[in-house]
Amino acid sequence: MDWRKYVRSEAWALGALLLGFLFFFLWILARSEGFVGDADSLTHYKFSRYSWLYPEFLLHHWGKPVFTLLSSPFAQFGHEGVGVFNLLAGLGSVWFAWLSARRLGYEQGLLLPFFILFTPIYTLLVISGQVEVLFGLFITATTYLCLDKRYLAAAILISFSPLVRTEGIIIIPIIALFFLVNRQFKFIPWLFTGFLVYSVIGYFYFGNFFWLITQLPYTGGSDVYGTGDFGYFFRLAPRIFGPLLLVLMISGILFMVWDAVSKKDNQSLNALLVVLLPFTIYFLAHVVMWYTGIGRSLGLHRYMVSIVPLGGILALRGYMAANAWLRSFENGRVLSIVFTIFLVAAIIYMPFRRYQIPQQLSGMNKVMKEASDFVLSEGLNDNKIYYYDPAFFYFLDLNPYDSLQSQTFVYRASEPHYKINHGEVVIWDGHFSPLLFLKLDNLFESPYFETIAVFEPERPFTIFDTDYKVAIFRRNARIPQP
Repeated sequence: MDWRKYVRSEAWALGALLLGFLFFFLWILARSEGFVGDADSLTHYKFSRYSWLYPEFLLHHWGKPVFTLLSSPFAQFGHEGVGVFNLLAGLGSVWFAWLSARRLGYEQGLLLPFFILFTPIYTLLVISGQVEVLFGLFITATTYLCLDKRYLAAAILISFSPLVRTEGIIIIPIIALFFLVNRQFKFIPWLFTGFLVYSVIGYFYFGNFFWLITQLPYTGGSDVYGTGDFGYFFRLAPRIFGPLLLVLMISGILFMVWDAVSKKDNQSLNALLVVLLPFTIYFLAHVVMWYTGIGRSLGLHRYMVSIVPLGGILALRGYMAANAWLRSFENGRVLSIVFTIFLVAAIIYMPFRRYQIPQQLSGMNKVMKEASDFVLSEGLNDNKIYYYDPAFFYFLDLNPYDSLQSQTFVYRASEPHYKINHGEVVIWDGHFSPLLFLKLDNLFESPYFETIAVFEPERPFTIFDTDYKVAIFRRNARIPQP
C-alpha cells in the first residue's frame, strides 16, 4: 500500500471519528444537569463572560489571560459555551497527538481518540470550563511543532502557555532543552515572547512591567489548601487515567526509553524530550506541590487533564509493543484484532463506570440548587444577596458584577451584619464560607439576622472538616445598624 495514500485515508478516518465524538460529547453536555466542573470552572467562565464589559479581566492573573481571551466569544452563550470551547480544544489535542505519533512513526494512530477522550478524568471534564484542557492543547501542539521542525512556531506557542495555566513555566525549560539538544539555539529567546507581550500590555494598565511576577496568585496558602503524602497521586493514577490506559502508559514509558537507548537516533531522543519528559515532569511537579504545599495545590484529580493527550501517545507506544507481541504467535492477527476490540470497549466503558456521565445533580451541587430554588421561589432575590460559592450566581442567574443584585462575601466576616441593610440576604455554604472566615455560629447567634432556611445533603459529608450545608439568613429590622 502506498504510504502517502494510507496517511491521507487515515486522516479522513480520524476526521470522521472526531466529528462523531463532537456530537457525542455535545449530547452529554446537553443532558448534564447543572454545570460541569467545579467552582473554578464557574469562576473562569465568569471572567470570560464579562471580559467584554470589563476588559481588565483580560489581564486577570488568576483567571489566565490567554484562556479568558480565547474562550470569551463562547462564554457569551453561557457556561455551556465554554464547555463547547474546551471540547473543541480537546478534539484539537487529539489531532495534534495523531500528527505527533505519525512523526514518530507510531502505527494505529486511530486509537488515539479513544485513548485520550475516554481517559476517565478527560471524559468527565472536557466539556467543563477548566483551563487544563486548553493547556493540554498548547503542550500537544508544541510537541507536534517541535517534531515537525517548526521551531519558531513551537517557541512562540509554548511561551504563552503560562497564561493558560501556570505550569507552563515548567514546560518552557523542557522545550529550551529540546532546542539545546537539537542545536537550535536561535529559537530559545523566542520562548520569552508571551511573557514580553503581556508584560508590555499589562504595563500600560498596572504601571508595572513585571506584573506577571509580582501578582502571581499561587504563593503560600498551604495552611488553607492543605498538603498530602508523597504517594497521593501515584495511588490515584488508576482512577485518574483508568487502569488499562495506565498500564499502557507505563509500558509506553519503558519502551520509549528503550527506543532511545537501543536505536540512539534523533527521533527516539526527541520523543523523550517532547512527549515523555513533559508528561513526567508535570506529574511529578504536582506530586511535589501537594507534598510540600508549594503552589497552593489542592491535590485535585483534574490537574492531570493537561497531560492526558501526551499520555495517549505513551499509551499508543505501549499498545504497539503489546500488539507486536501478540502478532508473534500463530493466528497472531486474530489475537491482535480481538485484543484491540476488547481494549477499546473496556476503555470506553471505564469513564461511565467511574463517574456519573451525563452528570446529574448530587452532593454539594444538589444542595446548592435546592437552596437557590428556594431563594427564587420565596422572592428573596428581590433584595441584594451576599454569597461565597460561585455556584450561586449561576443557579440564581445573577450578574455577579451588578452590585445592586449581589456581592461576593460580606464586608466583615467577624461582624457579618456590618453595612448589610434590612431585607438583604446572606448565603452561608460549608465549603467557601469557612475558608474565608465566615462562621456559621456567628450568623445563627447574631441578633441582626433571622434564619430563613437550612439545607443539608441526604448523606452527610464534610469539606475541610466542616459538615456541609447551606444556610440562608436575612437581615432583620428589629435591631438597627450599629
